[in-house]
Amino acid sequence: MVTIRTRRQQAARPGPSGQTAERTVAAPGRPGPRSRRLGFADPVCTINLVTTIESGSPSPQVRQVLGAYLDASLLTDGLQTELWREARLTLPQLAVLRSLRDGGPQTAGRLGETVGLSPASATRLFDRLEERGLIRRHRGHDDRRCVEIHLTARGRQLVGAVRALRNSPLRRAVEAMSEAEQRSLATALRRLADQARRLKRLSPRVALP
Repeated sequence: MVTIRTRRQQAARPGPSGQTAERTVAAPGRPGPRSRRLGFADPVCTINLVTTIESGSPSPQVRQVLGAYLDASLLTDGLQTELWREARLTLPQLAVLRSLRDGGPQTAGRLGETVGLSPASATRLFDRLEERGLIRRHRGHDDRRCVEIHLTARGRQLVGAVRALRNSPLRRAVEAMSEAEQRSLATALRRLADQARRLKRLSPRVALP
């Protein structure tokens, strides 16, 4: 259900501050009272958009998927420990370096989105990598606001030397799966990551169940 409330303010006319109108649109298959409010400011008209999202417990299928994801995410604890011991890198930092190695130079905004980081978090991460000489920033000649991230030779060498993933139980577990299972898992994980990032961009303040 979507509720749209508008309050119109006519600055050029004396009298009441404005008129209030309300319109409710029911979205199919979306019952429940849980909602999120977005404000859109305008000098003449202020619109408050209230989006009602399905409330209550997720379906058994969704709970099963979330449980499996949480179980799998626990495997990254040991991987992160080994990665930090070996190269003083976090998993997001390694993801940035690998993305630059495989995809070449990228804008800061695109690279941050690729690894699922907010602009502020991405900036801090780039600062740390640049301080270590693993990446370098290039600003555009025509638009200085456009920042492109490049992988340095030192960064490329470090990514190639990292063995945390190669020697991990996670890699051995994947290798023990059939090729069909590996393809299915890779497709499902990429779709999950892409979908979560898309929803985060559209509704950054909505908490996923």
